[in-house]
Amino acid sequence: MPFGKKLSLDSYVIAIFLSALDFGMIAPSLTVIATDLAFPVRWVIWVIALHLAVFVLALPLMEMWGARMGQSRWFVISLSLFSLGSLVAGAGSQWPALLCGRVIQALGAGGIVPLLSAELRRLTRLKSRLWRVAIHLGLGGLLILVPLFSSWVAWQYSWRWLFWVNLPAALAIYILSFRFSSGGGSRVPPQQTAGLFYFAGILLSSMVSVSRLNPSHGWGMLADPDFLPFAILSVGLIVPLLMAERQSEHPFFQPRMFTDLRLIGIHGVVALAGCTWVAVVLVPGWMVEMFGQPRGTGGVFLSVVAGAAWLTLPLARWITARWGYQGALAIGFFAIACAYFTLALVEDRFTFIVVLALLGGGLSLTLMAPVHELLFEILPLRQIKSGLMVIAMFRTAGGALGLLLIGLSLFEPVDPAHGVLWKAGFQMGLLTAAGAAVLGFVISLLLPLSDGSGSKED
Repeated sequence: MPFGKKLSLDSYVIAIFLSALDFGMIAPSLTVIATDLAFPVRWVIWVIALHLAVFVLALPLMEMWGARMGQSRWFVISLSLFSLGSLVAGAGSQWPALLCGRVIQALGAGGIVPLLSAELRRLTRLKSRLWRVAIHLGLGGLLILVPLFSSWVAWQYSWRWLFWVNLPAALAIYILSFRFSSGGGSRVPPQQTAGLFYFAGILLSSMVSVSRLNPSHGWGMLADPDFLPFAILSVGLIVPLLMAERQSEHPFFQPRMFTDLRLIGIHGVVALAGCTWVAVVLVPGWMVEMFGQPRGTGGVFLSVVAGAAWLTLPLARWITARWGYQGALAIGFFAIACAYFTLALVEDRFTFIVVLALLGGGLSLTLMAPVHELLFEILPLRQIKSGLMVIAMFRTAGGALGLLLIGLSLFEPVDPAHGVLWKAGFQMGLLTAAGAAVLGFVISLLLPLSDGSGSKED
């Protein structure tokens, strides 16, 4: 694989990994946060959804600004922003303070990715095979242990320490950064950022409009004055986005992505993959209900999903080699749909554990399916980096919007007497995620197979 492709793909994978770590840290304690701050769960979900959206939108901007200022210096600034955001989020007792902290935290995380991915790539290239295996095992261990750690911290201390624990972690990363290579800075190609800001406006206004829907109004909720202005704004911003990208010499969103059915299909399927991924937020709370455990202790069930996802990676590679990215997507979406349907409709503890493993395997297949191979065949090499970033944006947009849509099923607040959510709300959320997986399965079968020809040079 050419170096330019490898560089872009490394940042893409690291961004997914950091998002998964944050998700594993916060998701098990959402009901605890909702109860403690007396927020409806559908609003507390913004703690994850907004971080996802801002993080992926910040990635290209922070990388461009870092290239101008210097990677090492920008890394320290980003790490400081991440620490400040963690401090503010943990200390926040009001809705605006909590979300403000998460936004600052996401901006900082976006600036950390470029240098971190470059350093990990350097280590895996220079060290022995045993060292590379150790890195992969360490990253997998983190994914599995973080949800357990989250539940333990929330139960023993307070959910606020889930944010404050990032402060010593950031200090440790800063100390380790002195060992990072200072050379080999990457050239960031010029990109028009106007389209990026329009996309941010579309995504955020869509998120606000979805969160303002009131399911108790039935179909009349689509005409609700709380919903309609933001929905109109999100649709209306598409026009200036298209105009700005069409007039730009270096568009971020390539014009052909709006006309090429293959690109439309790719972006649609990764958005649905993001939606089915974030629906895992329901697992800790639902399993706690089914197993009769105290609220906030559902991290162990999320660890089962994470462990299954990590162990499925060799199988995902084998399936991809045999049936391509299309087969990996189709099998993954099918497994996810079966898992969510079963979780919603069957109440058997042994079945739950088996189904959680199936869910983890399906998520591994859809997240790691190499859809970039088709992208390499369609786009010229100089457009690959922005193309991969746009795929990440659509994956995150699907995740953020899907999370808020699923949150509508949890419209009723946490019961302060029992600390539980309504059973019907959980089931409806799981069925919504299953429906998204079925749609993803159908679209994945319609995507063209990769011919392995690689990308064009121009």
